[in-house]
Amino acid sequence: MSAAAIDAQYDDPRLVALYDLINAGEHDFLFYLELLGTQPLTLLDLGCGTGTFALLLAARGHRVVAVDLAGEMIAAVRGKAGADVVRWHAGSLDTLTDAGPFDAVTMTGHAFQCLCDDDVLQRTLRAVHGRLRPGGRLLFECRNPAVRPWLGWNRADSLRHLPGPGGEWAIWNQLLAVEGDLVEFENHYLLEPQALALVSRSRLRFLSVSALQNRLAAAGFAVAALYGDWDGAPFDAAQSREIIVDARA
Repeated sequence: MSAAAIDAQYDDPRLVALYDLINAGEHDFLFYLELLGTQPLTLLDLGCGTGTFALLLAARGHRVVAVDLAGEMIAAVRGKAGADVVRWHAGSLDTLTDAGPFDAVTMTGHAFQCLCDDDVLQRTLRAVHGRLRPGGRLLFECRNPAVRPWLGWNRADSLRHLPGPGGEWAIWNQLLAVEGDLVEFENHYLLEPQALALVSRSRLRFLSVSALQNRLAAAGFAVAALYGDWDGAPFDAAQSREIIVDARA
């Protein structure tokens, strides 16, 4: 499998401009906002992307630091309304200085699944644990491997048409390989009037609940709750599409 740290959908300005359109919807954000409550907290949004959730957190009165490896993603957020009240950092958590401790760390948009390497995953969890106050929370979600969502990652099942920069875009996913808990696939983008075709290759890791719990425990976390969907239903190993984790340091 390819080993690119940042794929083109996060690093190509043409694709970054489509990111918010492709990922429209706030069901996950609203769920996490409810979990965090209304008391102002000091929060870290790790893998913040184009900053939609970080801005929602700040609008609720939280003190927010937002981090993403992809500089193009951070650049895209700086002109958005309210961006000046969030501290933005392009780089890794290791390069973030003079920030924390945090009451909670969030990783939305399935960002946790981008931690495909064992060492990187464990270092990230330990680094997050080190930035949290005692009892602080790590909130994130993964797709449930038991329902094999990648089976629908083909043009016939995933094709969408969205208006975007330059006209209408056709967008779909194409599965390439499944090796153990790693899934590699392509994201295809076709600007139909101009026949501009762009492709971004991605890898995601699909860990089982038991594997997630072991990884978290090794970094000093205890799982406080598991949810199976954005309505707050309990996690069902056989049927839930999401594994939504509320872990405590």
